[in-house]
Amino acid sequence: MIEQIQTLVYQEIQRSLVGDDTSDTGDKTPVADVAMARQPIFDAEGNIWGYDLLYRTLSNTECADIRSDAVATARIIAGGYKSARQGLRPSQKLCIKFPAAMIEAQAIKLLPKEQCILSILKGVLPTPGVTGALGAVRDEGYKLALEGYTGQDELAPFLALVDIVKIDVLGCGAEGLQAAFDKTRECQCVLMAEKVEDFKTREQCLKLGCSLFQGFFFSKPEVLRHKAPSSSQVERMHIFSLLSKKPINVEALSAAILHMPLLTAGLLTFVNSAHFAFSKQIKDVLTALRLMGHATFTQWLCVNVLGTLDEGPAAFELSFLASQRAKFLESLGETARARSRLPSGIEPQELFLTGLFSLLESILKVPLASLLEGVPLNPGVLDALLGKQSPYSPWLDILEYYQRGEWDEAIELAEGCGLTEADLSAAWTGALSWSSDFFFADNRCP
Repeated sequence: MIEQIQTLVYQEIQRSLVGDDTSDTGDKTPVADVAMARQPIFDAEGNIWGYDLLYRTLSNTECADIRSDAVATARIIAGGYKSARQGLRPSQKLCIKFPAAMIEAQAIKLLPKEQCILSILKGVLPTPGVTGALGAVRDEGYKLALEGYTGQDELAPFLALVDIVKIDVLGCGAEGLQAAFDKTRECQCVLMAEKVEDFKTREQCLKLGCSLFQGFFFSKPEVLRHKAPSSSQVERMHIFSLLSKKPINVEALSAAILHMPLLTAGLLTFVNSAHFAFSKQIKDVLTALRLMGHATFTQWLCVNVLGTLDEGPAAFELSFLASQRAKFLESLGETARARSRLPSGIEPQELFLTGLFSLLESILKVPLASLLEGVPLNPGVLDALLGKQSPYSPWLDILEYYQRGEWDEAIELAEGCGLTEADLSAAWTGALSWSSDFFFADNRCP
């Protein structure tokens, strides 16, 4: 049976990675029928060390045939990896969750060991078949991680095999946290704290020996009451203010951009790239803005201004994620509008700004209310960002649920907006590709 699964896995992954979305197995489900999200993992300095790859099939079949299960899982692995690797730096890792059957099939061998880590799915037990397979793939140079560890005695055999132990901070509780860490003392593992919800817990886990963290940067940061935006940040927020006004004053916007040499250089590089293919070289900002059109320069400036708001180690990575969140919400809004399901008063461009600013407080460690003071945002967008109820709140909730891999909650809210699970998956994958083009192409702003 294991040999059969291995054969199916190999066929499906190979087809997926070369772009063939169908197979000869009789199952014609395309690789695109996968819901995928990436959840970042940070190191102690705030750099993104890698991502957890969260995935599931979009079709909920009840077929118990192991052949079909193997094909579906193989496609999830291959399709998810193919999408998730966009924008990854060579040093960044992908932790991919594997159930017991796929561990025993050693399916991880079909993916690059330099970048992919086999993450033992929560609930998998250390049976002889599982531990034997883990030992085999580790001998070939693959790294292993254990999900959802809270000190369970039955998972002790895994501790001698894995390279990373992901400690579920919420699952441990305050009293059990120390005990869970104590049980890892004798193993030579990197410790990662999962579901870290506040700065205090992050600091506690750091003292206990964690060097990797997940969750902290998507919760509210510690409020630094006396910290104010720098003059450089104020200039950039001024650009956001100009972009929020309708109609946009292109001359004022051009003057503001000219105060920022790097932004000016990046804009002129972008407008003279193959993306536009203008017959003559564009040499001034005002002409560039007029030729690009409002929609294009608004999005370009939003993304690139956000990416230069702070020079801290995590700021660039968080800005990349914020741009993806922005495009995701905008795409959902456009889909709903195409179906005449977009509520009155909601605009896709405002949804873009909602997603873009949703991580602003985490990027700058400054209270959001202070950052957005003077920026004439739509009141509904501002209320949603500040945690108040508004017509934009459900859209922000869809975003948060989807990015955390809480699929059912995201789908339930999305259905109320006339959207399907497939719409969410397509919007997220498209947003990832779009953000990768902005942040990792040669023409992006330094």
